[in-house]
Amino acid sequence: MKFVTFEDAVRVREDAHGFDSHVFFGDRKHEGPGPQIYMNAVDPGVKLAAHFHRIDQFQVFFGGDESVFQRRPIPAVFVHYTDAYSSYGPFSASPDASLLYATIRARSDNYGGIMPGARKERPHGGGRQMSAEVHDWSTTSLPSQGGHEIREVFTAESDGLAAELVRLGPNTAYTPSPADGTAGRTFCVLDGSLNTAGSEFGPRSIGWQGREEAPVPIQSGDEGCSILLLDFPWPPTGLGKSEA
Repeated sequence: MKFVTFEDAVRVREDAHGFDSHVFFGDRKHEGPGPQIYMNAVDPGVKLAAHFHRIDQFQVFFGGDESVFQRRPIPAVFVHYTDAYSSYGPFSASPDASLLYATIRARSDNYGGIMPGARKERPHGGGRQMSAEVHDWSTTSLPSQGGHEIREVFTAESDGLAAELVRLGPNTAYTPSPADGTAGRTFCVLDGSLNTAGSEFGPRSIGWQGREEAPVPIQSGDEGCSILLLDFPWPPTGLGKSEA
């Protein structure tokens, strides 16, 4: 299990699309085994068209300031998931402020099919598409020291797909469950800080736990910590088990 801070992510400018990409894991242009995780800071006023990918994907949006997802305002923290080939969007930044969002994949892919032009490139119409606002993610109302809470964001599905918010009180130890029933798990620090492997990770830090990796204990900092845990389905919906 490894974590990367936002400051240590590799920044790549994508002028053609109007955003800065901060790469935490993998390579934006790579196709094959993952993980592939990056955060895009979309320029003010930029709109990204409805599209699909060939792999399962989570996204975490940090909205506000008139940013919009499918005609609806984006909340402060918003989680979105799509099965492979499921079309979603469009979404856009405010005219006067950038929009930050994380793209999270258990497998790397560099293809995006812009709709409706790419309709013929889909072997099927996709499957699940889920989204939810995340509430109570700040450190202002966490449990007391030594306590923790787990709040469901997406109801866990039979293939391992799940999303939950873990709220740790100050200086509280926590060991995640194994991820062997999933294609991998992502941790996204929303507020506060956590410590693991002798290093501290604050807001916008991202961690990855592979399906065959043993979970590693973490401990919240003095303010406590609020973390999103996002579990990918197994096997991946766009691939057979032998290809994953």
